[in-house]
Amino acid sequence: MKKKQLSIIENLIWNSAGSFTYLICQWLLTWIIVVHSKDLGNAGNLALAISITNIFFNLACFNIRPYLVSDLKQCYRSEQYSAFRLFTCLASLILCLIYTCMFGYTMDQIICVMLYMVFKLGEAWVDLLHGFEQRKMRMDIGGISLFIRGILSVLSFMAGVRFSGSVNTGIIFMTVCTWSFIFLYDMPQARKFEKIAPVFTKETIKKMLIEFLPLTIGGVLSSLGPSLPRQFLEAEQGSKVLGIYSTVATPAVFVQVAATYVFNPVLTEFASLYQRGEKRRFLKLLFKISFFLLAVSGASLVGGAVLGQWGLTFLYGKRIGAHADLFLPVIIFTCLNAMSWFLWSILIIFRELKALLVINVIGVIMCILIMFPLISKYGMQGVNDTLILYTCVLLVLMAVLVGRDIKCKFDR
Repeated sequence: MKKKQLSIIENLIWNSAGSFTYLICQWLLTWIIVVHSKDLGNAGNLALAISITNIFFNLACFNIRPYLVSDLKQCYRSEQYSAFRLFTCLASLILCLIYTCMFGYTMDQIICVMLYMVFKLGEAWVDLLHGFEQRKMRMDIGGISLFIRGILSVLSFMAGVRFSGSVNTGIIFMTVCTWSFIFLYDMPQARKFEKIAPVFTKETIKKMLIEFLPLTIGGVLSSLGPSLPRQFLEAEQGSKVLGIYSTVATPAVFVQVAATYVFNPVLTEFASLYQRGEKRRFLKLLFKISFFLLAVSGASLVGGAVLGQWGLTFLYGKRIGAHADLFLPVIIFTCLNAMSWFLWSILIIFRELKALLVINVIGVIMCILIMFPLISKYGMQGVNDTLILYTCVLLVLMAVLVGRDIKCKFDR
């Protein structure tokens, strides 16, 4: 007999506990390299791999999870979602290799990027499985998976680095361990709720490609925007400088991702309220989540201002603590980005897939136009300036569209 559905609060707690653990463990990968390596170029290579694969991770996911968890009428079967995810994972792996080879990176950097991409494909596959479970209000399974995979990733990565002194070996160890856990735990658990064996049909793949393509291109562009300034910084000033910037920026990502732990579990509730036309309850929930995001942002800015330099010095040492002036602007960007992720998810529930594509095209064009002069003149601080301005543009456009849709779609 299957366990009954969990409440929103229970799902939130399980998801937050697992996701926080996983996030901390992913940050520890950077910490391990910075602390145990005399050459910051190693941290730069890892940061480059993370930055590039984030683009193609979005392509692998095709950004369909908000669509999936709000697909309460099951427009597509679970077997079709599985087949489509395998198709996009293979495509993203090939495109990542082509993209990496185009930019003249060293062979060591290319290998690092591709190994990390294989690891990220594990995240993409398990994200689909957790989406099925979320639709059934059983995010405890995903929380447990995230917790254990996070611990495994750190231990295996550290073992690989200590065994060989190579970042690439560490990634191989980490990939083998986490993929093994997905096969042994996540897939059997997901089968309790859905049929996950992929069923490939040319017609369905084509239909899903056409329907989700605007969303996916928009998602890739939303990753490309934050990634381009970092890649330009590496090209302009080298991997060591990128290593410094990424090390300073990594702790601030906790703010951004923590925000998603709160609104991700309620996306199914938003979809349900929208389908039932319950505008008042929809708005009430929307204001609650928005207020929480603002509160977290305010607390993070105060904490960053007071503890930023001490915290960076404590975690990484004086050579990173000397760049604490970068930390507060990074927090501002991550807070703004968390808010844009929330509005992004709401617009997917409203099925504004083409509009999201247009918004992200505008954002990336603006990002490209301003990043060259800002980074050339201000270096690492120029990356922050670019990202803040870029995200503000996205936020304004999304907020206007959400307001219009709430007025029109509920009152039609």
